[in-house]
Amino acid sequence: MDEATARQHMERAIAEMWRSPNTARIGVVLARGDKVLASAHKGQDLNHHAEVIALKLAGAAGVDLRGSTAFVTLEPCANLENARIPCAQLLVDAGVTEVWIGRFDNNPRIYRRGWKLLRDHGVSLRDFPADLRAICEDGNSTFSGHFYKRIGERGTAKFDFQQNGGRYQLVLTDSPDSPAWETRWSTCGATSMYANGGRRGVVSHARYAEKFSEIDDPDALDWENHSPRIDIGEIAIFRNEYGYALCQLKSVDPPENHGGTGHTSMKFDYELRLR
Repeated sequence: MDEATARQHMERAIAEMWRSPNTARIGVVLARGDKVLASAHKGQDLNHHAEVIALKLAGAAGVDLRGSTAFVTLEPCANLENARIPCAQLLVDAGVTEVWIGRFDNNPRIYRRGWKLLRDHGVSLRDFPADLRAICEDGNSTFSGHFYKRIGERGTAKFDFQQNGGRYQLVLTDSPDSPAWETRWSTCGATSMYANGGRRGVVSHARYAEKFSEIDDPDALDWENHSPRIDIGEIAIFRNEYGYALCQLKSVDPPENHGGTGHTSMKFDYELRLR
């Protein structure tokens, strides 16, 4: 397939993406040469992902998808811990031999796993060009933002600490000038993380504290360590000009060299306190 034809299919997949009513907007086009075999978007059928809908539409029309190409605005899912057959596997089973991807899924349970599953089954993989990738990113800024940022005085965050430089932002309100804290994390072990301040005075370890309510004045703690080790259940505190972000580590999915299963993530509860 020539580049001009491929771009037309990518643009059609993006048009499908914008038809999706969901915050996770996804468009899919199945094609052979310049012919569109099926197209779909997330939300068209609330019970299925966009790839499944497109495959069902092609099947209902009696279309043979062997040797076809898929254009997807978001990496097909490959969550092998889920009981359903992932979309990446369904594309393989349908005989799709080439997949163009608009953006990778920031969900730590999926990121690059869909790409890997397709690659391991001999599927040719291409990326949308940069200008079209930017549109795919823009269409999913709210969805993808959950894996980089949370808004609210308190809540729970889960993200892949091996993406985005291990950074996760906590924002007090949704106003443009809201106080915000950038937390930074890196691998320590199977049940612990390093809370990284980059320099002294930014991060502290509330040693032995089991609840946020047990921490009276965070400034009373030791702030000399720039990267304390935080075990599951322990509390790290990040400090800036606005105040404090108290973060209690709840779980860790470690990298493979620490006994992990192939994807990495961490979860923590947080509470924001103004000075």
